[in-house]
Amino acid sequence: MVETIGERIRIRRHQKGLTQAQVADQLFVTQQTVARWERGHHTPPVTAIQDLARLLDVESSYFFGEDKVVTRHFNFFALFGSLTFNFLFFWLAAVVLISTQLALWGTAGVCLLSPVIILWQNWAGLEVLTFGRLLGAIVAALIVCLLRPLLWQETRHVKRLLRAYYRYNVDAVVYQVVAKAPDRQ
Repeated sequence: MVETIGERIRIRRHQKGLTQAQVADQLFVTQQTVARWERGHHTPPVTAIQDLARLLDVESSYFFGEDKVVTRHFNFFALFGSLTFNFLFFWLAAVVLISTQLALWGTAGVCLLSPVIILWQNWAGLEVLTFGRLLGAIVAALIVCLLRPLLWQETRHVKRLLRAYYRYNVDAVVYQVVAKAPDRQ
């Protein structure tokens, strides 16, 4: 019995004890997309196959079997649509996400340096050292030290999100066709 890519995804997902929603979260797609792949209504793009292979601990070739051949084709209309959409929407979102990350890291850096700056201002005679200012700066620096792991995690998540979006956009332009290999006799 020849299994389709979707059947192989479903079988391996069940073997790993994962739900469609868990797979979807890892690949930055919807649960409905994973369901469509498994039912054979859509074929996952190459990068999704690579990500699925990593997630499900198999080689990418597992999904295609020995009787499948993958070819890639260029889609001009998808390129035009992708460029238009990305120009209008993605760059706005990317600029907002990246600017927010830079602002958060800049604020964290200033909070970490604020006790040193207050002590330097007192030493240079620019400001009088007050206990309230120094205590506030130390508290701000401690809060940043406690929140730094969360900030790193958020930065990694934004990076993964932008990278996944870019990869899936490229795959819309150069799509794959899975065809049965000619019989060898």
